[in-house]
Amino acid sequence: MNGQAWTRERRMVTSEEEIVLADDSSRVALTSAGPPGLGYPTRIVISSGPFTAVVEAEAFDYDGFRRALIQLYDTLEGQAELSFVEGGNYLTFTGDGRGGIEATIVIEDGRAPCRAFLTISMELDQSYLPPVIQAIRRIFPPPP
Repeated sequence: MNGQAWTRERRMVTSEEEIVLADDSSRVALTSAGPPGLGYPTRIVISSGPFTAVVEAEAFDYDGFRRALIQLYDTLEGQAELSFVEGGNYLTFTGDGRGGIEATIVIEDGRAPCRAFLTISMELDQSYLPPVIQAIRRIFPPPP
């Protein structure tokens, strides 16, 4: 399907250039926004209901996040979190021990002192993790 992986519930989880999570009401896409520097420049695009936001932020450690996702897939419990240099942005996958995975995505506008946040939660299952893990390795490879 045009280089995209789909689950049986028709929620897209990856494509060739982006990591995508989507359900009936929300879509989150992470793409590379440039070569690694302090972290990994990442463009985060979120659409949920009437809201759409685009944020560019530097992720600290995609390789550590990928390893945590592999452990989450193997054990079905625990948490894998991708954090960003800009502290108000993060992506967390939490396992319930039975195969259910909750994805929580939080972005902020970065304006102090009155920041605006957009938070999205999606209920997935462990079958979503392998394509996300593969996409991280492909789009955000570990440093040499």
